[in-house]
Amino acid sequence: MSSKLLITGGDAAAFAAAFASGATSIALDLEDTVPDDRKAATRALVPDFLGQGRAAGCHVGLRISPLSTRDGIEDIRLLLDAAVQPDSLVLTKVESAAELRLLDELLGGPCAALPLNVIIETPRAIAAVEEIARASRRVEALSFGGKDLSKALGAMRAWEPLFHARAMVVNAARGAGLGAYDEPFHPRDDLEGLRQNCLRVQAMGFTGKSTTDPRHPAVINAVFARPL
Repeated sequence: MSSKLLITGGDAAAFAAAFASGATSIALDLEDTVPDDRKAATRALVPDFLGQGRAAGCHVGLRISPLSTRDGIEDIRLLLDAAVQPDSLVLTKVESAAELRLLDELLGGPCAALPLNVIIETPRAIAAVEEIARASRRVEALSFGGKDLSKALGAMRAWEPLFHARAMVVNAARGAGLGAYDEPFHPRDDLEGLRQNCLRVQAMGFTGKSTTDPRHPAVINAVFARPL
């Protein structure tokens, strides 16, 4: 898979454009792009999201809240009670291998084989990235999260300040035999800038890129379809 599209804001109106985007993986966010007063309503959309995605032939996932939060526990309860499971989970704010081992214990039964895409987006996660990459057989990919990482570091969200952290993520992922996904590109309207950025991160060893814009997967897929 090369393009990972995140549906933000808990908006069912965004489903159709997402499923028509050509993204190789589409996830519904249950975490920080959803206002607190919309969390329950967004969880209620999950069955419809999964059903529409499967009907469209899409790989569908869910981005859940951290286990350290009440919303994270509610997201786990949703999964354990669900009649239909997503194809994968996207995990945010993971900072240690222990968190992934705990998730292994919590996600039994119908969730026992759910693959995990772990976003590396804090200084502690960067420091532990090699252990995180090998913490669980479920982990299939690491994603670089530059937005939250730059805030935590007090750094500019730009290429040079984040280059070292980006390199650590791709090295840990590829060393463990996992996929490696770069962060969404901004400004969103600059499609040529997106293409150039894809070429840049592909040259580093990334296997794909995340996005929140349904216009982006076509550009991402075209770049990563071509070998270096």
